[in-house]
Amino acid sequence: MKKAFTLIELVVTIAILTMVISFTSVIFNVSIDAHRTSAASAEIMQKFRAITDQLNRDFRSLQKDAPLLIWFQKDNSLIAPNRFDQIMFFAAGDFQSTQLYDFINGTPNPVAGTSPLVGNIARIHYGQAQCKDPRDGFSRCKPEDLPKEMRILARRRHILTADTRLVPWPDFSDFVTSFQGLTPEDKLKNEVYEHDRLSLAQWKTIPIDDYGTVLLMFPDFPPWVDKGDPNTFHKLMCEGIGSFAIQWAYPYPVSAPSEFRWYPETQHFALMGGSDKFGVCFNIPDPTSTGVLPPWYFIQNTLYESGTFDSDFYPRALKFTFTLYDSKGIIKNGREFTHIVYLDN
Repeated sequence: MKKAFTLIELVVTIAILTMVISFTSVIFNVSIDAHRTSAASAEIMQKFRAITDQLNRDFRSLQKDAPLLIWFQKDNSLIAPNRFDQIMFFAAGDFQSTQLYDFINGTPNPVAGTSPLVGNIARIHYGQAQCKDPRDGFSRCKPEDLPKEMRILARRRHILTADTRLVPWPDFSDFVTSFQGLTPEDKLKNEVYEHDRLSLAQWKTIPIDDYGTVLLMFPDFPPWVDKGDPNTFHKLMCEGIGSFAIQWAYPYPVSAPSEFRWYPETQHFALMGGSDKFGVCFNIPDPTSTGVLPPWYFIQNTLYESGTFDSDFYPRALKFTFTLYDSKGIIKNGREFTHIVYLDN
């Protein structure tokens, strides 16, 4: 008589086989998810290193006697609000323009140009960029109006030069028109040009009333980056940066400092009149006598917990806090990072 499997043995065997296949499927899916998460984390860390390496290079040669402007902006959330801060400063280095200049009329022209512009001092600006509105594909969208995973960190750089073949922009003799001209072309020069035909000494001596035009550019004209336009690529620093916050270290308390704290925290927005946005300037004369420029505050007018900053105060360090997202949206809430740049070396 031939032996055969009983029905019960077949059922048990099929059940065990099903369990093995199920476990294998689970393990496979877990492995795939782990691989995707690992790849997303690696992408985010690559972005983090690119940002921090560039920040370190720029601030290593910061010109501490030159103007330093910081714009603070948060959304209306009371808990972990997104920030849209911007900073402009001057740094030394070996700078070379991305676009090629034709030197006929001073206009950068990547097609007809023959030479890059070079220099050893640059005006540098970091901030989240204006981009095309994803809803219609053509209108401009400020960073706060974009989905957080679609925001772009921009680095806008203007090389200071005295080359007389270039358009004298900004025009030192008519600085106001340079930055706040009546035509769109005037305002866009800050985007298109990679040069300032202005020396650092001239930047330091611009009258405060004229400097107001630079300050007004911050909230209204973040850098413009269009991923379909190669002429804007030199400003693209990093994609997928949801929040970008800047703070500086200040001594506390003012009477007998025993520690350093970071400014601004959430409560400082309330001290600045309760606004969700304000700016602070270093190395620019106090404009109180002229009545210029709320919502910008100058150090000797800027309140904190224990009084006001001294007029010659300069930060010991800057802290950058930002949230990064991977390109495929694997890590849903992104990753938050903090990077400190020390300025007192």
